[in-house]
Amino acid sequence: MSSILEEFGLTEADARYIFQTQLYTDILFIFCHAIHTCVFFVALYYTVKNGFNRQGIVFVGIITFLWCSESVIVGLEWAFLNNLFIVHGATLDSKLQYALFEPVPGRLTIDVLRGLNVILADMVLIWRCWVLYGRNWKVVSVLSLFLIAETTSFAMILAAVSASTVSETTISMTNWVLAYYALTVATNSLSTFLIISRIVRFSNAVNISLKTYRGLVEILVESALLYSAIYICLIILYAYEFYSDVVFMGMYAYTQVMSCSITGIAPTLIIARVMAGQSRPNDSWTRPSLPHMGTNTRSMVESMQFASLPHSRAGYIDLEDFRHTPQSENEGSRRIEYGRAF
Repeated sequence: MSSILEEFGLTEADARYIFQTQLYTDILFIFCHAIHTCVFFVALYYTVKNGFNRQGIVFVGIITFLWCSESVIVGLEWAFLNNLFIVHGATLDSKLQYALFEPVPGRLTIDVLRGLNVILADMVLIWRCWVLYGRNWKVVSVLSLFLIAETTSFAMILAAVSASTVSETTISMTNWVLAYYALTVATNSLSTFLIISRIVRFSNAVNISLKTYRGLVEILVESALLYSAIYICLIILYAYEFYSDVVFMGMYAYTQVMSCSITGIAPTLIIARVMAGQSRPNDSWTRPSLPHMGTNTRSMVESMQFASLPHSRAGYIDLEDFRHTPQSENEGSRRIEYGRAF
């Protein structure tokens, strides 16, 4: 046992800390997966409730894959935990031998599913960014290039993992993992920034206050802010993990577990809001011109304070209805329809 510890520069206390962290992270994983399960069934309920149109079928497929893949990962992680502590848990030496040198069942499957979940979550985020910018492909062109590069680096990681054992972490593999995390952070961070800036500018243009609970929820959910933040922490801790003590290894392990669930929760929340009718209609993000209205009427509508409207659950006015309204301001104003805040 001492030779194994010396080979990896660990003490016996370090080894015990690592195994303890493995146990606690799997318990945390179960808790996070339970949250994901609740969000998944809520999203599934609203999707089924609104009917199985083409968009609904795609959404059901996405959220179902995210949830099922995470469920498989949870099962495989607990199978590893059982082998580590029950089958090979007689001594510290046997646990080290199994954890470091024995092939872990389903290890490649876990890596594949985690990577596919991240790519799928980034695709949902890019799609939402595309919708918010009026289906403008120029806005998401850079994001699409990042996604392609991210997928390429993920494929290179899988090739390296499939040809190595648990104890082998080559410089090439480490570089590809860093590149993968960096591209993931670049993709979701840029998407988050674009979505937040779009929501803020749109809300300011139509005088909607974001200093409310609804406004806060809209920014947090629509932009997947937590998803971006967790991967920024993950890439920082991954870099420190190889140049610091086991404490950073433990912090990285906890962050990685939470990132796996948040990767599924963030796009599922976005889809749940869309299918529940709590997000702004897709067409409302493209402000229509008002060719049939006079200058005074247009100014009146654009400067209108929504909070003062009685019986309004609104956060926006759908100006599309003004296209075919009469020239009269009074008649045109009666065509205003209210929508939900998010």
